[in-house]
Amino acid sequence: MFRFHRVQFLFIIILLIFSFILFDIFSLQVTDYSSVEEQIQNQTFQEYYIPAPRGEIYDSKNTKLVSTNLEQYLFINLKKINEENLGTYKQLIKFNFIELSNEDIENIFNSKEALEPIYSLTNINFSIQKQLLEYDALEVFEIPSREYLYSNVFSHSIGYVGIPNAEEENEYQNARGNKLVGKNGLEKFYENTLAGVPGKVIFKGDQIIDYIDPIPGQDLTVTLDIELQEIVIESLIEGLDLANKNFESESNIERGAVVVLNIETGEVEAMVSLPDFDPNQFVEGISQFDYSRLDRKQAFNNFAIQGLYPPGSVFKVVAYWLAISENIFPVDANSKDDSIECTGNLSFGFNDGSKQVYSDWKLEGHGAVDLRESLKQSCNVYFWDIALKIWRQFGNTDGESLLQEYSKELGFSKLTNVDLPYEKIGIVPDRQLFEEWKITRPELVREEGWLGGDLMNLIIGQGAITTTPLQVANAYRTLIVGQNSSPYLNLNATRVVNNNINISNEFSEFLLNDLGSVTNTGGTAFKAFSIMGDEVNDIGGKTGTAQNAGDKNNTSWFVGIDSISEPKYVIATVVDEGGSGSAVAAPISRRVIQFLKGLELTPVEFGEITE
Repeated sequence: MFRFHRVQFLFIIILLIFSFILFDIFSLQVTDYSSVEEQIQNQTFQEYYIPAPRGEIYDSKNTKLVSTNLEQYLFINLKKINEENLGTYKQLIKFNFIELSNEDIENIFNSKEALEPIYSLTNINFSIQKQLLEYDALEVFEIPSREYLYSNVFSHSIGYVGIPNAEEENEYQNARGNKLVGKNGLEKFYENTLAGVPGKVIFKGDQIIDYIDPIPGQDLTVTLDIELQEIVIESLIEGLDLANKNFESESNIERGAVVVLNIETGEVEAMVSLPDFDPNQFVEGISQFDYSRLDRKQAFNNFAIQGLYPPGSVFKVVAYWLAISENIFPVDANSKDDSIECTGNLSFGFNDGSKQVYSDWKLEGHGAVDLRESLKQSCNVYFWDIALKIWRQFGNTDGESLLQEYSKELGFSKLTNVDLPYEKIGIVPDRQLFEEWKITRPELVREEGWLGGDLMNLIIGQGAITTTPLQVANAYRTLIVGQNSSPYLNLNATRVVNNNINISNEFSEFLLNDLGSVTNTGGTAFKAFSIMGDEVNDIGGKTGTAQNAGDKNNTSWFVGIDSISEPKYVIATVVDEGGSGSAVAAPISRRVIQFLKGLELTPVEFGEITE
């Protein structure tokens, strides 16, 4: 019995000791939490990032296109805000910054950051600034602000900045600290160049003990020219208006693009895509309504590098090069100077189920045409005859892709690797692709797969082929200089040569002269260029009108050369659903060429519907 009481007493003692321990733990974790946390904070260092000024952007003539302005901002040190002074600071902010709503003020004080910006001091009286800074929790720091000085003029090529997402914070080491990142265009492609290193405000407890200045980003000088860019925009807008007046469409014709490429260097001197947008809208944050409206119009698409269109007859230069290089001409023609009789259609026998009769756009025919006349008048029959010869000679062998190989040498269905993000590749179809599509995209191909008729479509730039305006411009440049190199917009970029092709000076001269015939008497672009008088004798180009599926209007193309004697620029113009290359795209390009040659500018006027 005595032994039992001793055990019971011992148990009570142990229970009391354990209770005291639990009480101490509770007191430390709950009752004394605030004081312990304060002690920890006072011994802990914390950093707050101040965004660095982004590098500014200049055009090729040193005109500033994008600037970074430093503004003094009033900040509040939230580490110094407590229950005793919270009301005072709320009233102080509400009284001095009446533009801030109650919700804005609550958001400031609910921030998880050590420092929170309140308001720009740019338009705040100096005496008021001085009074505000007498309050212990208020600080002033300089914050950079991005400004696009020409609004929408370079919206696609230069791009815009915005708040970084998680992926961008991982990709770009300074994105989180700078609180902005390039979202598109040069702003994105050269993010690591333009973005500086953010500064740091270092806290110990609630006190700022150090400040490290931001390191500004590097400036960027680009190949673009503000004067040329504005002329191109004006010309394209006039061309879109022209298309809407002359062609019926289910919706407004408002999409198009123009690229002006320096033939010698590969510099992109103008790049325009419509519709466009004002990148300044994104600096402070665009509304969901405005964003959705622009998105519905596809205003964020840079059609110069993302618009995929069948090229139509501008693709015929590929067959032109192939014919001369391989000595493959229509039946009854043995050289580029031999003529065939074009009666307006081509009849022949295919044993694979392809169409048997192909009708030219000019139903009455073009008469006797050699290679030059076929390019000048855009005679489909001449080029179909070349495709027919390739098919009959190489069909169902590796040689049947001869045309595709030539086109790829010029950069079709390949990235140009221009220094811009989100470039599209395009398609040059062949048997292998059709076999893949039979499995992955059966709705695009017939059960029989690749047929001779598909090659007939391809040689005139129709069917499954798609390309971008920049690819087309660079392909023409390649045929003139004999070297495929990547176009670029950074004036200090290293030139990247993709491949050299076997182009003789004699061939370049032939091609330029034959392109010159297109804009002169009897050519498909003559009416569009006739307003230039004798100046037109030294200008060249190629029209293209590409059919679209369904009820959509044709795509309007023109590739212009500013001079056939001393070519400096190639100008590729496309108008989505523009109806006719000779009627719409050609006169747009003509006005751009007038500017490039220093001639008097005349309005964009309707050419004639050929092709």
